[in-house]
Amino acid sequence: MREAIRPVRLGVLLGLFGLVFGIGWAFWLVLGHERIHASLEERAAAVERTGVEAAVTGHAEPSGQKPVLKTHSHTHGGDGHNNAVATGEMKAQESHGAHKSPVMELAHTRLVRGHLHAMGLGLAAVLISLVVAGTSAKNWLKTVASISTGLGGLIYPLAWVIMGYRTPSLGSDAAEASVMTIAGPGVALVLLGISIAAAFLIKDMFSNQ
Repeated sequence: MREAIRPVRLGVLLGLFGLVFGIGWAFWLVLGHERIHASLEERAAAVERTGVEAAVTGHAEPSGQKPVLKTHSHTHGGDGHNNAVATGEMKAQESHGAHKSPVMELAHTRLVRGHLHAMGLGLAAVLISLVVAGTSAKNWLKTVASISTGLGGLIYPLAWVIMGYRTPSLGSDAAEASVMTIAGPGVALVLLGISIAAAFLIKDMFSNQ
């Protein structure tokens, strides 16, 4: 048994690392919920500030004169108080609703998918390693299949986590495009390991008959 597992030990270890990462990330999503959302909101706010500054710069007067704020000369003290209260309520509602904005919701969903993919692919790496260990494939092919599945199972969930953190600042499509260089190789590695295991499993089934 020990000799049969020897070529795939590293892949099994990578799969176990993936499971540990998935469990740990799930705990962080729950225990660090406020910190995560604060970080996401800060990224979104930074983008908004940059957009406002760019708009102000773009609409600056050529003469270099500072923009003059227009005010009404006739105001009532009660109106000013009511406006201040209304402004405070609006800000409170905005800060409370930031959690439920579409971009923030999408970012959180992508972070959760990082946990789901880590758990699923970690378990898949262990299973594929054990399956390929029992086939007639050469030891080096068993090692390649095992390591490929385990390594891809770590890379792909990490791409989802990075995508989630980048979503508030880059937007949905740009954040997805920014991690394709990470997610693509991860998927390719997993498919390579599964293909090797499946090919030799089918070969052995027909050769035994």
